[in-house]
Amino acid sequence: MVSANVPARIPPDAASPGAWAGAAGDLLPGLLVCLAVTTVALVLQGLEEHLTGHPYVEALVLIILIGIAIRTAWVPGERFRAGIAFSAKQVLEVAITLLGASVSLGAIIASGPTLLTGIDAAVMLTILVSCAICRGLGLSVRMALLIAWGSAICGNSAMAPVAPMIGAESWDVAAAIAFTAVLGVPMVLGLPLFVPLAGFSEHQYGMLAGLTVYAVPQVLAATVPISLLATQVGTLVKLMRVLMLGPVVVVLSLIAPRLPAAAATAGAAPSRLGFA
Repeated sequence: MVSANVPARIPPDAASPGAWAGAAGDLLPGLLVCLAVTTVALVLQGLEEHLTGHPYVEALVLIILIGIAIRTAWVPGERFRAGIAFSAKQVLEVAITLLGASVSLGAIIASGPTLLTGIDAAVMLTILVSCAICRGLGLSVRMALLIAWGSAICGNSAMAPVAPMIGAESWDVAAAIAFTAVLGVPMVLGLPLFVPLAGFSEHQYGMLAGLTVYAVPQVLAATVPISLLATQVGTLVKLMRVLMLGPVVVVLSLIAPRLPAAAATAGAAPSRLGFA
């Protein structure tokens, strides 16, 4: 019997150059696919600028469209999945972290209490309305909460800490992620077209995108085609929404013990709106 005080042995080759090379080799095919999609999108944006003088459909939007088209026509094999998942998670999270580092606390304070209060109110209203709509459509309590949290704050990043807290099943998490992603694509593609119709200024459009689009990368995709000012405002507002994640998780920790058992709500439409 091994004593509990004996430290676990690390395989001697776990950190060897060969192990690192093997890990890099597993990631390389998927990374090359993502790099190829990015390159094609940048080339297409360059052609737009050359032909029209302005990138009406920016590279970030083109990447989304190309990715959807590729995934529709071709399911990546096992050898590509590790690199694609790495790009979609670690690489994207590093990019978002670097983006967040560009927004100082002074910028948040300088935005004033009115904006802070408005964002807090918008987040809470989105959660309540989303929960009510989802429950009205017959979704389970846990899926309704996941969709509401993801839509109101920061997409998948908001669902990750919430799912184990409320005891959500893996199917609930997958369905909630898919639902918010499907709704997010029309927002990203359609919101820039709304600017000339509504007559918004760049500052107003940035606030609208920051308040309505559910994740940081999508906010970038929706604001970069408009202007640098719209991107800066939208990113600031969106990151201020992300700051609500901590307080909202604390509130949810108080609600979670009152949720009904998962089996009690699975597959059954609610008799009324609410948590029970």
